[in-house]
Amino acid sequence: MKAWSDAASLILAARHGQTYSHAVSPAIHNYKLLCLKRHQKSSVMPGLYVFPGGTVDPADVNLKWYEYFNAFGLDNDRLVSLVPKTVLRPQIFQSKKNELLREISLRITAIRETFEECGILLCRRNKDGDSHSGWAEHISIPEGELQMWQNKVHNDATEFFNLCQNLECYPDLWALYEWRNWLGPTYGFKFSKRFNTAFYLACIPHMPHAEYEAVEMEDLQWFSPGEFCSTSFEFPPPQKIEIARFTKIESIDNLLNIAMERNKKGVQKLYLPIAVQLKDGLVFVIPGDTMYPKEIELYEQQVIDKSDITVDEFEKITLIKNRMAILDTQVNVIFTDNGKDNRIVFPLVRPTYHSKSGNVEFKNKL
Repeated sequence: MKAWSDAASLILAARHGQTYSHAVSPAIHNYKLLCLKRHQKSSVMPGLYVFPGGTVDPADVNLKWYEYFNAFGLDNDRLVSLVPKTVLRPQIFQSKKNELLREISLRITAIRETFEECGILLCRRNKDGDSHSGWAEHISIPEGELQMWQNKVHNDATEFFNLCQNLECYPDLWALYEWRNWLGPTYGFKFSKRFNTAFYLACIPHMPHAEYEAVEMEDLQWFSPGEFCSTSFEFPPPQKIEIARFTKIESIDNLLNIAMERNKKGVQKLYLPIAVQLKDGLVFVIPGDTMYPKEIELYEQQVIDKSDITVDEFEKITLIKNRMAILDTQVNVIFTDNGKDNRIVFPLVRPTYHSKSGNVEFKNKL
């Protein structure tokens, strides 16, 4: 039995509001992020708001996609250009025999799941694959047909290929930029399943029409990063940490430039939150934090015992911070950039985590 399922998720940012010049610092974000609320009866993260995404399906890795892309003038060299020129790559990007390159199939998963869950189809029709502004494009489907196709794709992932054929379009792979690779923690959250997820980011020049798919979802929201921080919505740790970092990027043009630069190097590191039990709360440290352990357990429960000091005391002895601190009434995401600590505060909505150590055996000491 696998310890986790491979998945792909899309952070979709849409321009909303004015275009800022580089000389002017915007007072508010000029973009919104798309989040969906998982159904309360869902077996996976019920009631939580998430970015669109889901597990990799065999239909996403089928080699027939190569021939399909070639028909649009996108040859193998163009497809291979999606592979970053780097040696360090997390496990999720390791391609398998008789399957598409993972850099292709994971993007197909993210695009397919985004369409299934909210009806936004990030595809193109032009045959000049080299002519790409960096912005994502989407194809509108008549409302009378949209839910029909969403249901078809929900019930059978192979229908996404049929949808593309029917509309004579192809998934806009080059508009999805590698952002991060998150692996679900081994301790602290009441989730029955773990996912190893490749997060992608795409920017779209306007907010498209969206309709959530009612089997798995029960709400859809476009909010700016700052608005998400002040809502009563509850997010899993990766979404909360990413949203916190987006609060510091106010212009979607800057966000797109950052994404394009990051994509050149590709994702090189696995982000696995490690729990630290403290006297008055629970902290999850992630790579980049001074207190992140040099050796991590991918499969076994790993908890660092610092229960003799408080969250504040633990923070004071840490030079560089990259963490999420869960307290009685709030959740703080703290990260150090250019020597400055940033603290983004979220309200604590409901207990999706275990804040007390209980019978956990502490295996690690700092």
